[in-house]
Amino acid sequence: MSEIGFGIIGCGNISTIHAKSIQAIPEARLRAFYSHSQPKAEKMAQQYGVEFESNLDRLLERPDIQVVSICTPSGTHAELGIKAAAAGKHVVVEKPIDVTMEKAQRLIDTCDEARVKLAVIFQSRFFPGVQILKSAIDRNRLGRIIMGDAYVKWYRTREYYEAARWRGTLALDGGGALINQSIHTVDLLQHFVGPVASVFGFAEKKLHPYIEAEDTAVAVLKFKNGALGVIEGATSISPGFSRRVEIHGEKGSVILDGNDIAAWNLTDTGEEEEALSRLKERDLSNGASDPMALDISGHRRQMEDLIAAIRQDRPPMIDGAEGLKALELVLAIYRSAREKTLVEL
Repeated sequence: MSEIGFGIIGCGNISTIHAKSIQAIPEARLRAFYSHSQPKAEKMAQQYGVEFESNLDRLLERPDIQVVSICTPSGTHAELGIKAAAAGKHVVVEKPIDVTMEKAQRLIDTCDEARVKLAVIFQSRFFPGVQILKSAIDRNRLGRIIMGDAYVKWYRTREYYEAARWRGTLALDGGGALINQSIHTVDLLQHFVGPVASVFGFAEKKLHPYIEAEDTAVAVLKFKNGALGVIEGATSISPGFSRRVEIHGEKGSVILDGNDIAAWNLTDTGEEEEALSRLKERDLSNGASDPMALDISGHRRQMEDLIAAIRQDRPPMIDGAEGLKALELVLAIYRSAREKTLVEL
């Protein structure tokens, strides 16, 4: 195929990031939108100069669409992804992969059986600063990891939650600040430090009593490699601050501010320092108080990786199994908070 055709299901805020990312890739073509709200699909189609479908099955039957991008509420991801895979389409789902491990696993199994690719959006892994830090960790530049911490102290207004009634619900959002706003950072933490052995967490409503789920959560972690850490995730902290990931090893420390390196203090030097000296790109996202202040370059790179995976018949860099990791950790924190007990993963 000279071009890979994309269809987008769902026309909420994040669909604009997917549309812009797809249209920024020369070998990709955005073909059509579908939404249960036809006026939204028509509006998006007009904005991006493509078609809309008023019927989901018609979108899935189109031979000019090879990939379906799912931009709907989190609790619908697996259901829609399964339909797309059964129609022979490759599948992109926004984070999280879904809101339960069972539904997520059904999506993974269906994609495997249909022999189509499944990519789960965790675009932060594609930013250069993140990849340089990952390279340093993989090459043991930090030595034995002692601590790994993630902080997402963001702010969302009442209007944000009321603008889309699924936000902050258990059925469709899966929870609140942790599974929605913080999950990218949770993914990065386990991407850097590795799987978690046990967690103890708290999840409460501090500022937004009208939502069903938490707006403030904290957890203490013990990683399988022996490192300790914390996760703090909130939409209750005004005015909202840039997220941080801190990795501390026996040979030094590195801190990410957003997706950029904010501090790099290692006891020796190597090729990562050379890469940093050449790095000009910075992440322009600022989701601390504005959920739409996103730099599309991470999404674009992840879409490019999926296209390469299709052409090379290999798994995408973040496939279903990778997408499950952050969900498993978030759900373990929720369970710990409900049961007031240490949870082993």
